[in-house]
Amino acid sequence: MYRHYVRKRPTPSFNAGATSHPHEAKSNNNQDQSEEPSKDPPPRPIVLITPGKLVIYALITYFSYKFYTWQTNPRRSLTLNPKFFTPFILQSKEFVSPTSSVFNLLSVPLGQNTDNIIEACRTGVWSVQVIQPDLQIARSYTPLPPTEGTPNEQVRLFVRKEVQGEVSGFLHRISPGTLVHMRGPHLEYQIPDDLDEVLFLAGGTGIAPALQVAYTLFSARARTGKEAPRMQILWANRRREDSRAELEAPDVQHFRTDLMGRIRGAMTGGGSGTKVITKPLDEGTAQSEGVKQTRLVEEIEQLAAKSAGKVSVEYFVDEEGSFITESLLGSLLVGDSSSEVASSDSPPPKKKLLLISGPDGFINTYAGPKEWQGGKEVPGPLGGMLMQIKPQGWEIWKL
Repeated sequence: MYRHYVRKRPTPSFNAGATSHPHEAKSNNNQDQSEEPSKDPPPRPIVLITPGKLVIYALITYFSYKFYTWQTNPRRSLTLNPKFFTPFILQSKEFVSPTSSVFNLLSVPLGQNTDNIIEACRTGVWSVQVIQPDLQIARSYTPLPPTEGTPNEQVRLFVRKEVQGEVSGFLHRISPGTLVHMRGPHLEYQIPDDLDEVLFLAGGTGIAPALQVAYTLFSARARTGKEAPRMQILWANRRREDSRAELEAPDVQHFRTDLMGRIRGAMTGGGSGTKVITKPLDEGTAQSEGVKQTRLVEEIEQLAAKSAGKVSVEYFVDEEGSFITESLLGSLLVGDSSSEVASSDSPPPKKKLLLISGPDGFINTYAGPKEWQGGKEVPGPLGGMLMQIKPQGWEIWKL
């Protein structure tokens, strides 16, 4: 006997949220699963540091450190020092020639550099470095000695404007009241106390260290009983306007008519073909011959007058055929050897010093080029015209 089982069909649901199609139900389930919040946190963005960014960060860090050390340096704006650049204010400019001027600078604030500048003047030849603020290029200059009526801490720079000189061009462009940053003093040569004779060969702006030496020997140092040494300065310039103007006009006219002959004489190296103008200059000569002196020449002559005949200055002008010749140097450096024979009763030999300063070409011609050793410029071996003369008993130093 068979029993029949009847399968009951499910009763369709009429709820609002129900679906009648199985595919629609599956899609709804997937939608519900996708709307559930994820339990994992979102991934963090990856920051990539490229080599260019590393370079920029390193530069920012370096300059920030340099600015911090400059800002926190206690001597930054107080005293002139060899390490940090100190602000000075340009007080005035004095015209010397169409290509050169004297710049008078005072420290900021005033009264901070009196002691160290006086000490530098008492020690010997010293220089400062002036920086061009835009290009950060520095150049060394030898200050002129102080004059009467000016503060002892005043720094006076005799600067010739060079064609491609960034620092000299900057100084000639600025106006009084502009800040100029300098560092120093840098001692170039310490002058001995026991000198008997000094010969200084100066070319162009090389007259500044020559005047420093004269000021140190005859003004800055108090001499106790010992007689002051004798000092002779030979100052050479390319043009008359750089030193003294309108001196010996007839001779200048004669030179113009015989220019080639003088040039040939100078090139042969003999003194016969050149004419050396070494006429002493005083007030009577200046008035009678119509000499126009610059302020710098006036200072030189005043310094020579105060030395009681111990300082003499001779002027040479290239374009007028007057040169410091080998024959002239020989007469000044080579004495009578028979009179210098030592004996038991003879006094000790004199201590004689020859200094030379000026452009590289001037120093190379007379004493040979300087050299670089260990990142510093040193005088190097003696060469040039002085090597041919071979002076005995002279200490020779290139500045």
